[in-house]
Amino acid sequence: MNPSICRPLLWAGVLAVAAALPAFGQTAAPAEVEVSGVKFGNVRQPNSQVMWYEGVIELTTKLPSDGGKFTDRVKVTLNLCTEASAGKKQMNFYRASAELVALENGKAEVRFYLPPEIAKRDMLRGDLSAKYYFVELSVGGKALPTVKSDVSASLPSPAALEGFRSKISSEAAANDGILLPQYLTFFAYDSSRPSPSFVRLENAH
Repeated sequence: MNPSICRPLLWAGVLAVAAALPAFGQTAAPAEVEVSGVKFGNVRQPNSQVMWYEGVIELTTKLPSDGGKFTDRVKVTLNLCTEASAGKKQMNFYRASAELVALENGKAEVRFYLPPEIAKRDMLRGDLSAKYYFVELSVGGKALPTVKSDVSASLPSPAALEGFRSKISSEAAANDGILLPQYLTFFAYDSSRPSPSFVRLENAH
């Protein structure tokens, strides 16, 4: 685990400047897929007392431009900074992606998890521990523009988001493989947490 700590004074300066700038707008044309909600919480592993830390991204899919009922190859990337509650306050940066085979019109949920060792070590608790986040979406390999609903309220402007992107770029690689998409966890076949089908390349030649 990367021991880097996000210095409070540095972040305070970035956010203070950002607060004076215009907030994110919704000026982009409506996309085929949009983030309609993001929440975090502690969940128990099936048939166990072990607790994981879960991030749930709710997506709304609208009629694709070609008039079909499905939007193919939707990629969801969660960029996350958690704040440890135990002992010395520390920020940890994570990034993980999941690509969906297709999304039908309507609502769908995509989930990512931090393992129980991390949840216990850092005493992660609900939305309060998800200090900063933003969600990136792409459809068919084409990135969708970032809008307000993709970004946590703690990143109130493009300047604040850009500062966070920089931290993710420099810090998250040290934690690769720790934040996991649902299909790589015990929750892959949990009927209480239905998910779309994922593109998986383990058996690709």
